[in-house]
Amino acid sequence: MTTRIDLGYVSKDNEQWSETALGTDSGATAEHTEVATRQHVVTHISGHTDADATIQLKQISADNNTTNVLAEWKKDASVEGWQFAPINGVWIATAGYSVAVVISASDTDCQVNMTGFTL
Repeated sequence: MTTRIDLGYVSKDNEQWSETALGTDSGATAEHTEVATRQHVVTHISGHTDADATIQLKQISADNNTTNVLAEWKKDASVEGWQFAPINGVWIATAGYSVAVVISASDTDCQVNMTGFTL
């Protein structure tokens, strides 16, 4: 089955959003909460961390009983430096799910940013 979404369609209901989270040694999670019957589309992820980390884009059900990883990246701070380059794409969450981008850990400082819109 193929799902087609007209990303060129714009209405007052297709609001754009941006989420940012700061963290210390326990990582950081930026989350955009669910809207019943609506889908979130993530288009950009960026940030920094001072340690090797895993960056995951997740969708989370409203009751928090279901979490799915939509995408995952590994960051090697010793090779790539502290900032991870912007990751651009189109990741579409299930209707009624929130979306979150998570940095697993850092030594003392990390930040994660996520932008998108809601259909």
